[in-house]
Amino acid sequence: MPLNPAAHATARRNVAERFDRFLNVLDRTRRLPNRRELFWLRHALVNLQEAQYPAGEEAMDKAERTLPVPEHAANDVRTNAGATVEQLRAQLGQIMKAEG
Repeated sequence: MPLNPAAHATARRNVAERFDRFLNVLDRTRRLPNRRELFWLRHALVNLQEAQYPAGEEAMDKAERTLPVPEHAANDVRTNAGATVEQLRAQLGQIMKAEG
């Protein structure tokens, strides 16, 4: 069932705000996301970009709980590529700007 425009905007904003709060915690603790967190943060960004908001919420939950990287992706070289908080924040900004 498609979301009405207001519900769509709210769901989108909820994922983006949750992502931003997570980045703020990383900033406050002055650390980079670890491999597990980064895997799920990237999934949340993809889901946000594709308007898959429930999946974005689920990815954020997994990032916050630092759940393991799925076995099928564990040996993927891209899974090991790092990213800074600033890079992640820029990606979030681009996604939000693209639809907003």
